[in-house]
Amino acid sequence: MIKTVSSVLISSLLMIEACASLIPAPEKPALDITGTWQGSTTTNCGVMLLEKGRCSAVERVTFTLFQNGPDVSGFYRCETGTMICRNLNDRGSVVSSSIQGSLARLRVMLPDGSSCMFDGHFRSQSAAGAFFCYQGGGLLEEGRWQLGRMY
Repeated sequence: MIKTVSSVLISSLLMIEACASLIPAPEKPALDITGTWQGSTTTNCGVMLLEKGRCSAVERVTFTLFQNGPDVSGFYRCETGTMICRNLNDRGSVVSSSIQGSLARLRVMLPDGSSCMFDGHFRSQSAAGAFFCYQGGGLLEEGRWQLGRMY
C-alpha cells in the first residue's frame, strides 16, 4: 500500500514537472526602453475635453524609464509648454507598465490622484502614441505624445 502511494506521488510529480516544461518562456521584448526620453504632449480638442481652455495645450514631458523584461517602471516630469501642466501635476511615477514588441503601455500616477495612460510604439531613438488621463473613472483629457531618446 505504501509503495503504491509512493509510486502515485512520484508519477504525479513527474507529470507536473513535464507539463511545466511545456509552458513557453516569456517573450523577450524586442526593444530595451531603459533611459531618459524627452518630448511633448498635445491635448485634443473636442466634446470630451472638460477644461475647454486646454484645447491644443502643449506640455514638455520627460520619462525616465527602467525596463526589466516586459515590465517598465520609472518617473515622469512635466514642464510648461503653451500651458501649465494639468492641475499643476509636474511629476509622477510610472507604475504597472509594460512593453510587448515595440508597443508600450505606460501608466503615470500623478499627485492629485489622477492617472494617465500613455499608449504607443517605441523605436530605438523615438516614440509616439496617444494618452488618456482619468480621475475617479472619468476621462479628463486625451491627446497625443512624441518622445526622443536622450540617453
